[in-house]
Amino acid sequence: MRKAAAILISFILFSCGVFGQFNPRAKPNKIFIDSGILKAKLGDYGAALKDLDKAIEMDTASAEAFFNRGVVRYEIKDYHGAIDDFNHVLELRQSYPEPWFSRALAKDGLKDYDGAIKDYTKAVALKADYPEAYHNKALDLMEMGNYTEAVMNFSRALQYKPVFPEAYYNRALCRYHQQDYTAAVQDFNEAIRLDTSQADYFASRGAARAALSQYEDAIIDFGFVISMRPADIQAHMNKALAQMYLKQYEDAVKTYTEVTDLQPGNDEALTNRGVALQYLGRNEEACSDWDRAVELGNDKARSYIFKYCKK
Repeated sequence: MRKAAAILISFILFSCGVFGQFNPRAKPNKIFIDSGILKAKLGDYGAALKDLDKAIEMDTASAEAFFNRGVVRYEIKDYHGAIDDFNHVLELRQSYPEPWFSRALAKDGLKDYDGAIKDYTKAVALKADYPEAYHNKALDLMEMGNYTEAVMNFSRALQYKPVFPEAYYNRALCRYHQQDYTAAVQDFNEAIRLDTSQADYFASRGAARAALSQYEDAIIDFGFVISMRPADIQAHMNKALAQMYLKQYEDAVKTYTEVTDLQPGNDEALTNRGVALQYLGRNEEACSDWDRAVELGNDKARSYIFKYCKK
């Protein structure tokens, strides 16, 4: 099962927030900071960078200007530049969690998971109730295969933010990888209770239910996925496989046919549909599917032809 993509919490472009509070009296570069923030919010990152560059030229000790330029650089995937800016912020203000969290995100962009984990750890040391930092740290631990610590950090995130469907979902994925399918289903249930719009939640719960031999429930979940993503080949394949386990061969044939309608060259669907047809006593149709699958390079289909098809 594929891990969910990391949820990167959007930066807040501060105009008078965390870094604005350092200097109660506005400085001359403030107009360029505010202008840069506004242009960034409008998606004009090039113009935003020019304004923030000007703000930094006017005050090289402006943590607010460096922070927001780092945010913009992150948004345009200039992760090295973003890290450089956040380094400047941390030279000026080390006791705030936001630049540590933000630098961690940029390190995630470079796949420097060890470095990101250290920065997330520093962020939660400065701000214990920082669920996004625990969550992203857990994602990095998950990426590195450390599922036990990842589960612990997802749990901390949920402690501070109980309504956090992504955290339930990703903790469930960890538990799936740990083969704790019952606990995984429980977490998938919570994720779905909080957000019914995510097809991946139903797909993953279906896989966990199938691992528990709860095939009827798995079929329902894969059906939800197909209703949301009709062209999802994997959901169709998983649904058909669950139907095969339940010996619902007619239904499996229909589902595999949906796959071949969407993807005529899917040799696995042709091979498996042939198996379902063979169970139904429709050998001629089965052999036809296997012949086509062999043409597409499926060796398993070749073995079925040798066993069941007269030549």
